Amino acid sequence: MSIPFTQYLRPNGQRVTVEIDRPAEIEQLAHQFIAAGGRYECEELTTGHASLTAVHPNCDYGDCAIEIVVSGPKVPAAVDRVVQKSIKWLDEVGVE
Repeated sequence: MSIPFTQYLRPNGQRVTVEIDRPAEIEQLAHQFIAAGGRYECEELTTGHASLTAVHPNCDYGDCAIEIVVSGPKVPAAVDRVVQKSIKWLDEVGVE
């Protein structure tokens, strides 16, 4: 049960769906967020960094969680953090 992310590709922002495998407990949290109406997005920035976001229609700012890291081995831990932050946001605003 991987985590679906909408990835925005350079140079024109074409969207593709990618799936990221993480430990079962992280994947379960991610699917809770998705079931509550959220989604995850990612893109590689021109700086070589990866932007990972959790988006929910009830979030006033669009992104209710964000992580920006250098692309590479730090990305998996950033996925875990953005998922954990998205669940914390759900709990704080009371979205079920």
